[in-house]
Amino acid sequence: MSDTHARILSAASYNAQLLQGLTETDSAASQLAQQSAYIADLDSQITTTSERLHELKLKTTRELSDHEKYRDSTFRRFAHKASGRKDRFSEKAAKEEKEYFDAIQAQKSADDELSYLKQLKAEADLQKSHFEAAAQRHQSLQAELDALYNSIFAGPTPEFPGEDQKEYNCTTISQQAQRLNHHLSREQHILFLLGQASSKLSEARNALDGAYGMSKYDMFGGGTMVSMQKRNYLERAESSIQQVRMLQSQYQQVAPELPNLGTLSIEIGSIWGDVVFDNIFSDMEMHDKIKVSIGQVDRAGAKCGKIIRGREQILGRLEGDVKKAHEELRRARIELQNVREEAFRGISGGTPVGMVPGAEAPPAYAV
Repeated sequence: MSDTHARILSAASYNAQLLQGLTETDSAASQLAQQSAYIADLDSQITTTSERLHELKLKTTRELSDHEKYRDSTFRRFAHKASGRKDRFSEKAAKEEKEYFDAIQAQKSADDELSYLKQLKAEADLQKSHFEAAAQRHQSLQAELDALYNSIFAGPTPEFPGEDQKEYNCTTISQQAQRLNHHLSREQHILFLLGQASSKLSEARNALDGAYGMSKYDMFGGGTMVSMQKRNYLERAESSIQQVRMLQSQYQQVAPELPNLGTLSIEIGSIWGDVVFDNIFSDMEMHDKIKVSIGQVDRAGAKCGKIIRGREQILGRLEGDVKKAHEELRRARIELQNVREEAFRGISGGTPVGMVPGAEAPPAYAV
């Protein structure tokens, strides 16, 4: 008997236990997902009902106040009686009393509904904990089964040529899936950095808009406060552009093929020229510089957007390739597991897979 056959026989009982456990917990993941969705819905209903109950309590308080006004108001009763409208007073009092008790009833119904929802939530949380435990057990059992199979079938197994081929296919597809996952992670990171750069360009553009408005005001005698506000906007724009430069450096380290975003410079000016020696000529010069900066940021924003759209297309294709690779890997793993399970069943049943009953087992594979 070969070493592989011996290992299979010794592990047959353990293998059967693992497979039985997997069968028992096979639906745990889907049950957990369903239960989680149910609990999320309950949480939403509890929030909505709690808010409604709060409004109803306020309404009950208002209705009680109105009811007590008519119930306890001697002056109102006397005024209605004196004017010959005693029946009118009684009608109003009855109406207020009815509205008050209707409000109490609505509040009570909402309170009961909330209590019931909370009860359902408590029960659902308890059930979810069971599903979580079962799902975790399923994952653990699958990991143990994988480790068991790898300890027995890793490497060439000439007694089971079908297993060797399935294992090779699984390994090859797994390596391809890993490469695609790496490319996908890289592309996602690139898009994240580009997205951050685009966001910072928008921040810079907004700050420049503020500076441009202050600049126009400043040219018509805005004064020191306007000049200081303009400078504050420009400093914010420069801060955002500095972050764009940092992000550009980061994504070009990951993807050197990506172009830079062009010239990006924010002329802040000097505190002396803009505030101390402020005049129409310095204001006009700064106004023109702000317009130049706005043009640079707009061009960089358009370029960044174009790059993002191009990389999004690449990401989309990669996501499709990864999904396809994962599906192929899933099928390959199922096929590999099936042929290994078949080997267990054949050997533990007394007839090794691929052999004629009574025939001598082939020699162990020599490494």
